[in-house]
Order: sequence, then structure tokens, then C-alpha cells
Amino acid sequence: MTLINLFGANNPSGAAFLDLAHRTSIKTWGRKVVTTQGVSHIYCNLSELPPVNLQPIKGVLVSFAPIWLLASFLKAIARNQPEVLNDLVGIIACSSSSFVTKRFAFSQHDRNLVFRLTEAHNSLAQTCSALKIPLQVLAPTLVYGAISNFQDKNISKIIRIMRCTPAVLLPSYSGMRQPIHASQLAVVAKYQSDKMLSKQWTSTEPLILSLGGDDIFSYENMLIKIKENLASNDPAKHCKIIRVPDRLFYFCASPLLVFDPKLFESVIRVSSNLSGFTRVCDIIGEDPKGFPILPLPTAS
Repeated sequence: MTLINLFGANNPSGAAFLDLAHRTSIKTWGRKVVTTQGVSHIYCNLSELPPVNLQPIKGVLVSFAPIWLLASFLKAIARNQPEVLNDLVGIIACSSSSFVTKRFAFSQHDRNLVFRLTEAHNSLAQTCSALKIPLQVLAPTLVYGAISNFQDKNISKIIRIMRCTPAVLLPSYSGMRQPIHASQLAVVAKYQSDKMLSKQWTSTEPLILSLGGDDIFSYENMLIKIKENLASNDPAKHCKIIRVPDRLFYFCASPLLVFDPKLFESVIRVSSNLSGFTRVCDIIGEDPKGFPILPLPTAS
């Protein structure tokens, strides 16, 4: 019997989960074939609805794929082929803390993201409730890391910017951050899926678990920590971090509101506190891990 069905193996957290679970009976599902030894793969396109000729999904489903695609996929299965899910004992689906942190965003892109995430959460909850399948949505903040051939889209962007400019301006107060490494997200997903498989899952578990790394620090300190852990010949190592008065910072950023509202929103969010989430170490009961967990993305 397959114990774990992994969707979204072709990203840092999915690759990290595959490394953790390679000794388990596991199947990967997706459009791109996963060539890990001893792991079987099922072709599956989450965007093709309704799905046809699906094999039964037995055990736990763990997904790092876009949650709105997974939600529509499972809703279609439950409507057209519910027997495919008869032996499914639980679902762990990765989302994003953006459904909370961007609720009051003014850019259309961010508002659309919040809507898609919220709709997906509700859809998954309704589907799993109807089928009496345990569900937990993991909502991480600022996932980073380089695993196998996959790199994040967060820290790598910061490194790329620092390589292209001699200095980065920050407001006098920069908000708090709690980055979580892709491998830490995978560890939590594995830990929670094991509880489902071993029947230790209880109704007291939160439907949505917002989580972050074990360290909390300012945005400025995050940049400093990144610089300190880059190779000595990395151009980003020489980028200066300059604090300026808040009014000057926002004045310099204001033209972006006209030309790129999404980027403007990202810039002003530097001063927002995006922390206070459940720490990985508190979930799995291990010693906290400092930031950053190496290696950092190459951002090439």
C-alpha cells in the first residue's frame, strides 16, 4: 500500500520532502517525471478537469503544488470519482501566510492572491468534511533555500538585487521577519503526515497552521545575515545597507506606485511585522535552528 502521495515534488520543499520520505512507500504525482530511485511516479495534470482514469489515492496526500489547483482537482474527483479517495486517510496541503498578511493589500495582484488562497482553503475544507478526511493546511511565511536543483523565489531575489546595486535603502525601522527553510517546511509536513498515518491525528489540530522558522529578527538583520553567509567573492557581499528617515524612504519609493504597484507594495512591506507564527522547533520538539540554513540560493 502506498503510504504517501506527493504532489509538487519539483520545488525546494517538495524535493526536501522526497529526501525525508525516500525510505517510505511513496508515489509522486505531477506532469514532470521524478527520477528518484525507488519512487514510482503517476502522470497527473492538476489543471486538467475533470481528471480521468485516475488510480486510487491511498494513504496520505501531501501537496506542495499551488493549493488552488489542488483544491479544484480534489473537488472534481469527489464529484465525479469519489471512489478514488476511499482509502485516503488525510491531506497535508501547503499554502501561504499571504492569505493573512496581504488581506489589506491595495495592489490587484495581491488581492487576487488572497482571494485564491482563501477560496482554496474553503474548498478543501468542504471537500474533506464531506468525505470525512482529516485536513491540515500549512501556511508558511517567507520560504527560502536551495535544495537539489531547486531554489526559492524569495531570498534569491534579495541576493540578486544586492548584486546589482551598490547600496540598499531601508526605513529607520524595518519590520520583523521569520524565514522558514524549505527543508523545515518539509519536516513539518512529514511530521504531520506521520501523525495521520499512525492514527494519532486528533480533531484539536488546527485546520490552518501558520508557521515560520525558529529565528525572528528585523528585515535589516536578515539582509546582514544573508551578506555574512555569502561567498567572499560574491558581489552582493559589498552591497551597503543604509537606513534613512521613513519619510525619505517612502518618498523614494513613491514613483513605483505609478509604474509598478505590486513592487511598491513589496517595498513598503519592508516596515511591516511579518512574524509571530508557530516555530518549527515548537511543532517537532527539536532544538531551534538559526538563520540561514545553508547553502543559500545562488540567485544566478
